[in-house]
Amino acid sequence: MELQDHWDDLGRRLARMGPPQVPGAALAAQVRALCGGCRGTTVLLGVTPAFADLGDRVLAFDASPRMIAQLWTGDDARRQARVADWTALPVGDGQADQVLGDGSLNAVPDRDILRAVLREIRRLLVPGGRAAVRVFSRPQPEETVADVLDAARGGRVESLNALRWHLASALATGPAHEVAVAEILAAVEPLGDLAAFAQTRGMDPAEAEHFQAYHGTSSGYVFPDRQALEQDAAQSGLTCTWVETSGYPGARDCPFAVLQARD
Repeated sequence: MELQDHWDDLGRRLARMGPPQVPGAALAAQVRALCGGCRGTTVLLGVTPAFADLGDRVLAFDASPRMIAQLWTGDDARRQARVADWTALPVGDGQADQVLGDGSLNAVPDRDILRAVLREIRRLLVPGGRAAVRVFSRPQPEETVADVLDAARGGRVESLNALRWHLASALATGPAHEVAVAEILAAVEPLGDLAAFAQTRGMDPAEAEHFQAYHGTSSGYVFPDRQALEQDAAQSGLTCTWVETSGYPGARDCPFAVLQARD
């Protein structure tokens, strides 16, 4: 119940959250180009509103009914959202022309589940199909928590939302690359009152609420580096290439992983 509460609350907050967590029209256009126009059937891992129209038929899946209720743009003849486990989706083998996601490969509790999701992507793709998933990846060279906090104090972090992901990446060390969200909250404590900290550095103080939502939950994420995800993809029968994104805070560490079946 506690884990579900975390995702239900995240749906509420995502509706008001800005970059780098929430993609807009520019990233949707980039996805469309990466997938050759997004024709045919799209399987969407999550209910990202910006991706809801990327396909002639869109089947979106999320484990949280409330996430669907809070974020999904609505079912119609062309698109539907359903509750499902990303490791066992109710779609036949080779039925997806493309699989799309935004942070979907981060929003899993451990690397084993990540590999299971990758195997499911491989099962779903038609021959020649591809997946495009924006990944919050660990920067190279690696940052420590102290590095991130120093950068924030020095005005080198664009927003509190970007700060959360920098801290998560610094905490998600190998080989597991897993981080509990409670660790992210603890890591930011040296900065004191976050809203006040943001105000003095030209950031949006309202973004402090997204840190406070991490109180009292054991939920976690996976923040792989690029090499780790490439290895997991290869074990799952997929190739992985990277396409950079730009134009928003934190974009440097938010590339698209483009996945295709290995020959």
